[in-house]
Amino acid sequence: MDRRTWLRRTIGLPLLAAGLTGCDADAPLTSPAAPPVESSTQFDPNLAGDVAGRVTWTGEVPTVPPFQAPVSPLCEQVRGPRRDWPNPNAPLIDPQSRAVGGAVVFLRDVDPRQARPWDHAPVQVDLRDYQIRIRQGAADGFVGFVRRGDAVALESKQHVYQAIQARGADFFALTFPDEGTKRDRVLDRGGLVELSSNAGQFWMRAYLFVDDHPYFTRTDAAGRYVLPKAPPGRYDLVCWMPDWREASHEIDADTRLVTRLTFRPPLQVVRRVHVQKMGTATVDFTLSLDQFEGVTPSAP
Repeated sequence: MDRRTWLRRTIGLPLLAAGLTGCDADAPLTSPAAPPVESSTQFDPNLAGDVAGRVTWTGEVPTVPPFQAPVSPLCEQVRGPRRDWPNPNAPLIDPQSRAVGGAVVFLRDVDPRQARPWDHAPVQVDLRDYQIRIRQGAADGFVGFVRRGDAVALESKQHVYQAIQARGADFFALTFPDEGTKRDRVLDRGGLVELSSNAGQFWMRAYLFVDDHPYFTRTDAAGRYVLPKAPPGRYDLVCWMPDWREASHEIDADTRLVTRLTFRPPLQVVRRVHVQKMGTATVDFTLSLDQFEGVTPSAP
């Protein structure tokens, strides 16, 4: 599966085909975004059920080395010392319990009119320590959940020039020339938005899931997750994790250093789940390196 395909399929909504026209400029759109739907008008908490479970790892635990590069692989800072930069896609696996933390678990194709009201905190994207960090409520990591039609706040907290590009369900570039520069961006197209550096820091990455319903969560350090108050019905339940391995990279013609890197497509394991009135559907996921290599996962 190529990169455009996985970005389109992650939530099952269209990937826009567009070309970047310049900094702080929106790319031409193939079609206008649909207006946000009226959510939760038919939600009945007395009918809703929960989905819960645990994500664990089996087999060899991958070792993920840091990237090595100067602060900026671009020409003006190329002579700086090389430093270690952590891979943002490295899996969080407890070596004793094999619990997988930080995996994203979500439901597909929930009718937003029957969904519980949106209860995820607003998303704040910070550029700090040469990483893209997403703050949402108490969470501070590389993944966030955005209601379609809501604005995301972005801010540079570094004293160097920064630029962010988005690919996937939305397609744009924003510049941050100075520390304290703030931008806002409305995300009105459902799907997965991948954020990366447009200023040479190839290791920077973060992800925003955009949808009309709130049934998205991350596993905790023990690998546990809960999706509460889902309307009764049958859904696809997805466990999503990014791949930490390189698919390709680009080299700057002047410095001969890597300035852009593409990761391999993420892992998506799908289970069918039946949510019943006032019940709890328990679904566990067991992940392994074989699944990241494209081996079809065995039935639970």
